[in-house]
Amino acid sequence: MKMSHLLKKRPRSGWRGRFLVSLGVLLLLSSCSPGTKSEEELRKDLQALKTEVGALKERLAKLEAGQQLMLDLLKKPAMAPESFAPGEQRGPQPLSVSQLFAEKDRLIGTRVTVRGAVGPVLVHHKSLLLKAPEGMVEVFFGNLPDEKLVQRLTSTSLEQPLTVTGFLSLPSKGGAKLQIAAEAIEF
Repeated sequence: MKMSHLLKKRPRSGWRGRFLVSLGVLLLLSSCSPGTKSEEELRKDLQALKTEVGALKERLAKLEAGQQLMLDLLKKPAMAPESFAPGEQRGPQPLSVSQLFAEKDRLIGTRVTVRGAVGPVLVHHKSLLLKAPEGMVEVFFGNLPDEKLVQRLTSTSLEQPLTVTGFLSLPSKGGAKLQIAAEAIEF
């Protein structure tokens, strides 16, 4: 047989050939599709990410509310501390430093009165630390109108607890967990 004769005769590709080609294509496509296990893992990961995004949105909303509250407080003029006669009732009892830490989320950005043991006095910052087992609160007293009181706080050792009235805020940096801008300090 000649070569040209072989080329002229083509094999018939009937339904059997088409079937084999279709079967090969189906096998190839089925091997490329992702497994059901990986789809479930992706769904779980997606759900976990949605949960994290929700939690972050809640945190962001709380931070924005706190920031707005602080901005509102800064816009209001600072009021002078009220003066009371020596025997006059002064309202609710001051909080301890431990109580302040327990209720700090509710009290951030408000005026508080706290009584506690005095830790170190930072003369160059014009601040002192009130201490408790939960941590320390930094009290800034440099803006007090009574210069003699500022001098007394920086020059003498403070052995007795102090009562501090001022605005409570979160610290910008440092070792203290909370800060108070003092409006009044009593021995």
